[in-house]
Amino acid sequence: MPLGQTIATGGASLAESRAAEAEAFRAAVSRLRQARAGGVGRRAAAVRATRRLWQAVLLAVCSPACPLPDALRDGFGLLGSAVLRELEREQPDLDFLIMVNEQVVAGLATYH
Repeated sequence: MPLGQTIATGGASLAESRAAEAEAFRAAVSRLRQARAGGVGRRAAAVRATRRLWQAVLLAVCSPACPLPDALRDGFGLLGSAVLRELEREQPDLDFLIMVNEQVVAGLATYH
């Protein structure tokens, strides 16, 4: 199930949704870590994938069907905007992006 769908609609059980979301963020962390050691192509691919992930998050939290409390939706909106701004920089700070995504994984871990 796509990340946006699990966040926006609760399409699976809560535990299944949170586990799928956590896995998406873990994958982003893995790609970003590999990008630190890899070349320009690997870095560009990691940035693109991370951008798609956070665009999906923003779409999901802006959906009227999103079941999250308003404060959490607002927080993810602000965080997502900051992440996307970083990703638009000529040389995004991979350490910052890794840290943010790891924090999201840690938060999701309490729910599954």
